[in-house]
Amino acid sequence: MRRWIPCLVALAVVPSCSPPKRPPERRAEIRKEGPATVQVVPAAGQLPFCLVFTASERGVVRQLTMTAEGLSVPCAAGEPIGKVTYRIPPAEGKVRVYVVFSDQAMKASPIATQIHELFTSGQPLTAMDLRAPGAVHLEALEFTPAAEPEPEPDTIEVLGSSDAGPPPDAAP
Repeated sequence: MRRWIPCLVALAVVPSCSPPKRPPERRAEIRKEGPATVQVVPAAGQLPFCLVFTASERGVVRQLTMTAEGLSVPCAAGEPIGKVTYRIPPAEGKVRVYVVFSDQAMKASPIATQIHELFTSGQPLTAMDLRAPGAVHLEALEFTPAAEPEPEPDTIEVLGSSDAGPPPDAAP
C-alpha cells in the first residue's frame, strides 16, 4: 500500500505541469484601413474558398463577397479577401464579420439566406448551423466603425504625389 502513495502523488502533480492553454488561433483578421474601412485577411492554413458577411447591431445583414457566377471567392492566406477594402456604415453600429471558409466553391445565396435567418432570429451562429457541402469553417470577428472626419470648411483636399514639380509660373 505504501508503494502506491508516491505514484498517486505523482499523478496528482502531472496535470498541473502541463503547459498553459493558448487562445485559439484566428482563421482571419480584420485590418483597419480607416475609421470605417477594413480589409478581411485569411490566416495561413485555411480552406481555399470563402464568403464574407457583416451583421450589424441594428440588424442589417450584408453579403460582401461573391463571384459573378454567385459562388464563394478564392481566399489566399495573407491577402485581403477579394483584394478589396470594405466600408462599414458607422450609422449601423458595431458589426460582427462572419467569414465562411469552405473546401470547395459553393453557392453564396443559400449561405446568405441561412446567415440572415439565424442572425435575425437571435441564435448564435456556428459552422454546424450552416447546411453547406463539404468542409466548412466559420470565423466571427467584431469591428466598430467610426465616423469619417469632416473636412475643414473652405479647404481643398489634394490627392496624389507631393512631388509634382515646380509650379508652372516658376522661373527656370
